[in-house]
Amino acid sequence: MVRIVVVANPSASQFTGGAHRTVMSILGKVGQVESVWPGSTSEAEERAAQAAADGAQVVVAMGGDGIVHHVAQGVVGTDAALGVIPAGTTNVIARLLGLPLKPARAARLLIEPDVPAVAMGTARMTLTRGSVETTHHAVFAGGFGLDAAVVLEADKDPYRKYRFGSVHYARTALGVALGQFAGREPNVTVNLGAGEQLVSTALVQFREVYTYFGPFPLRVSPEAPDPMTLLTVSSLKRRRIPRIVSTLLRNGDLGSIPGLTVFPRQDRVEVTAHPPAAAQADGESLGMVDGGIVEWAPESLRVIAPQVGP
Repeated sequence: MVRIVVVANPSASQFTGGAHRTVMSILGKVGQVESVWPGSTSEAEERAAQAAADGAQVVVAMGGDGIVHHVAQGVVGTDAALGVIPAGTTNVIARLLGLPLKPARAARLLIEPDVPAVAMGTARMTLTRGSVETTHHAVFAGGFGLDAAVVLEADKDPYRKYRFGSVHYARTALGVALGQFAGREPNVTVNLGAGEQLVSTALVQFREVYTYFGPFPLRVSPEAPDPMTLLTVSSLKRRRIPRIVSTLLRNGDLGSIPGLTVFPRQDRVEVTAHPPAAAQADGESLGMVDGGIVEWAPESLRVIAPQVGP
């Protein structure tokens, strides 16, 4: 009998008790299903890891991108498969995986016999904070500097984040870029093994798109990541921000803009920061760090989805 554990986040913006009951009913048609209600992000990771260790074949994250990210931390590297029931504002991961955005439809897809669990790669981020070292797996993107600072700032107003989603992120990104990072002195050293670059931002992309803006895809390079693409910002001028926004919206080449550099075909990126820089994975703040290593981890996460990249 299939054992399914649903890790639910009832505070997600589109989460309802009715949708949860429907999802549980649908999943219960193929086996034993139970639901857990973690009280924190660390507990979500722990409960997901425990479910996988106890033999659950599928561990489902029901909520927004945050709960998907944290459940994935507990499932990565195990025999269990990650299932996603989107119930957040933007649902980036569900969109990237080609999943239905309605909870009931997503639940039905999870039990379809012709949609198997397949292995996909993640980016393993090993971060240092003083003498403390932590490891995280990013499902679609990670970064240091500007994008992580945007996440920190957006999280300060959870109501606007949940209520306005993409609009809130867009306004926050523009405000942080103009206020904190325009003209900022670089403090992040990037080492790709063939030299170093001093920058203010390093963003790693390893899916076709990277977006908090709903259906609007953003790419750091016209070339698909293989396996990862690094975008660095050594200097950010206010007068260039409109060009950067325009280039993003038309999926142009950000590397053509002065102060921005694109490094394709990377499998390992090492960074150090002085003073410490903000870090993020999948839009989840990882705090301020002294540095870290981002490495491609192929086939490290099994996921049930019709549209899975490398």
